[in-house]
Amino acid sequence: HYMLSYEQAFSRDFDRFRDTYARVNLCPLGAAAFASTGYPIDREYTADLLGFDGLVKNSMDAVSARDFALEVISDCTIIMSTVSRLCEELVVWSSGFVKFVDLNDIYCSTSSIMPQKKNPDTAEIMRGKTGTVTGALTAALMIVKGLPMSYNRDLQELTPHLWTAVSETGICIRLLAGMVETAVFNVERMRSEADSGFATATELADVMVRDYGLPFRFAHGIVGRAVRNGRLDLETLEAAAEEMGGISLIECGLTEESVLHALDVDFSITVRAATGGPAPEASEALLSEKTGILSDDIAWVCDLSERINLAEEMMIKKAGELIL
Repeated sequence: HYMLSYEQAFSRDFDRFRDTYARVNLCPLGAAAFASTGYPIDREYTADLLGFDGLVKNSMDAVSARDFALEVISDCTIIMSTVSRLCEELVVWSSGFVKFVDLNDIYCSTSSIMPQKKNPDTAEIMRGKTGTVTGALTAALMIVKGLPMSYNRDLQELTPHLWTAVSETGICIRLLAGMVETAVFNVERMRSEADSGFATATELADVMVRDYGLPFRFAHGIVGRAVRNGRLDLETLEAAAEEMGGISLIECGLTEESVLHALDVDFSITVRAATGGPAPEASEALLSEKTGILSDDIAWVCDLSERINLAEEMMIKKAGELIL
């Protein structure tokens, strides 16, 4: 359920890039300086040879517009913010205080002074790269604001920011994929911590509502008072209920067994079976759905790559015919 939450975020990032591609993959060639040319050119033929889906039709816009670059850098910034969030959690989870995950040594290093330490350097650097990509977006936005139509020399400052954003993002995505794939998650440690800090207390209040007909605000108050007293057993809950409203949970039918059952981590997870919830069947259904979407996305990328390769082959062939 946790990993699927990041899959969903990265899936939206992929969709953003795919949508952007439809606007980016348009050919500006033939626009000349800003007003096209009087020579008998065939812009459509050139665009086809280069693998473009169409033309940027207005010649002045073709020369001056850089929103395609802004959109790409923006997509990179958004996906890098997702990368940074996951890296932050992996850094915390790999710490000696938490010990939820052991990152592969290839993505870590030792401390410069403490020989016993294992530092999640790759994850930390990727968090920093998010700042680099975000800076590229900010710089690019400031460069293009207020520019008049047609080409302006200011735009030569924009291109390096596009290169930086695309390059850093591509590297980070590949590194993150490898880091997650090779990570070893300590599920036993996770399970031992799952019910610490009265983490399942909400479910106990919900059980009081669903099974015993108490108003939620009243059930919430009872459980809260019991937690404040440091225990969630029938005796403490009974005393809290008496203190709050002068009622007896025991007379309502609550037992020590039902309290323990409500506080059980497995029950708390399993009962959350609505679409998108953490229950095993809900997670399996979502995983199956997302696996199908992944196959479709891979097919789209493969088809796109094939079309670009065919266009390049045709261009080379036509160039060879000219030579002959």
